[in-house]
Amino acid sequence: MAYSWLLGKPECPVHPTELVFALDQSQDVTEQEFEQMKKMMSSVVSSIRVRDNRCPVGARIAVLTYNSHARHLIRFSDAYKKPRLLKEIEAIPYERSSDSREIGKAMRFISRNVFKRTLPGAHTRKIATFFSSRQSADAQSITTATMEFSALDIIPVVIAFSNVPSIKRSFMIDDTGTFQVIMVPSGTDYMPALERLQRCTFCSDVCKLDASCDQARPPPVQSYMDAAFLLDGSRHVASAEFEDIRDFLGALLDHFEITPEPETSVTGDRVALLSHAPPNFLPNTQRSPIRTEFNLTTYNSKRLMKRHVAEAVQQLNGNAFIGHALQWTLDNIFLRAPNLRRNKVIFVISAGETSHLDRETLKKETSRAKCQGYALFVISLGPAWNDEELEDLASHPLDQHLVQLGRIHKPDHRFAVKFVKSFINSIRRAINKYPPIHFKTKCSRLSSANPQQHVQELRSFVRGPHTAALKEDVLQKVKFFQDKKYVSGVARGNRDNIV
Repeated sequence: MAYSWLLGKPECPVHPTELVFALDQSQDVTEQEFEQMKKMMSSVVSSIRVRDNRCPVGARIAVLTYNSHARHLIRFSDAYKKPRLLKEIEAIPYERSSDSREIGKAMRFISRNVFKRTLPGAHTRKIATFFSSRQSADAQSITTATMEFSALDIIPVVIAFSNVPSIKRSFMIDDTGTFQVIMVPSGTDYMPALERLQRCTFCSDVCKLDASCDQARPPPVQSYMDAAFLLDGSRHVASAEFEDIRDFLGALLDHFEITPEPETSVTGDRVALLSHAPPNFLPNTQRSPIRTEFNLTTYNSKRLMKRHVAEAVQQLNGNAFIGHALQWTLDNIFLRAPNLRRNKVIFVISAGETSHLDRETLKKETSRAKCQGYALFVISLGPAWNDEELEDLASHPLDQHLVQLGRIHKPDHRFAVKFVKSFINSIRRAINKYPPIHFKTKCSRLSSANPQQHVQELRSFVRGPHTAALKEDVLQKVKFFQDKKYVSGVARGNRDNIV
């Protein structure tokens, strides 16, 4: 079917395009719904130029079905001419299934397998169109897939026959306005929605955008964070790699909204940078395990932070003591900062295992940070990592808090920067809870094991110049210990005096 708006327009797509369709074949999909998905897909394919030879114009098409697993039906490499491709689509059979719908899992399969080999070129576009009969049960996996799609420049479009709130919520992480959920109730006229999808997505010209196609970007949220970067300057890192890490760190800073008044303001982000692994550090000595490059209140602009990273950060070349560095950061960067933000994030950039003298401290301080509501995001740069150590250090879910790059090179660098951007947006929109619900039992046991120390930390916090809301949140924890008879009479005191 040809659309009237295409008359006189350049052939669609304007740019080389990798176009994937994924048909929902889960247990509650009816045969009528499945046939409607095929008709919509055929309608799109009929109206675009299909790449059927080596000339890099038009769209390469791949088709899959999915439920709790994805299955390849037509591959990019098949390169059918359009008439043959339409016949192949028409012949896809409806199959009854007992499997549930897991669209997040299907998205990740496509990003990691179907788009593994794509056409080279700056303007090559990657679009994945998913049909979804109903809500998907794997909200966490959808969020992870959204972060991966954003980092890989894959545009997802979900055509849903009913409301899909988990998909809409996850897509809010991407702020480009290109991630789309299109509602087409089963049995209704889908042509108006499909025509706009053709005009504004499949056939859009990135060099000459159609003003009528502006997508509504997710509205900004007033949610800020305090973030500390623990930068590995140990002997695990080669000097050339350390230069790459500094460039990488500078790129990450672009995604924060730095407050112009870090000492007094309660709005805006604040960032601290600490280099760990100084030479000759040993536990239980007076030497610090880190070098403070700048703390949460040192700089009031990204420009100043990036200049410091470029001009002042030097490799330390000692042994890694990540646990001791984490402990120092909690006690001296966060607890001493005024107006602590509700969102507290620690990014650990590391290239190898921590010292054997540090392992117990790392376990203890990692649990402590997680129980106190910190999000721990780990970026592993080298091959000499202990997988168990990585997984213990990162917050849950691991796929959203752990990026393993191997030896850094430019494609990985770019992926990681864009993945971190999505992670920061997930923090702002409170996609995950810190600590997660399943971790709270462990936190209660840890607090019970050393209650007086925990109370001392809480009391030290509420004496600082923090917002009333944050103090109230902490005082609720103090009350927990009161109720458990863990707090001394002096510690209980008067709530108003504590605030």
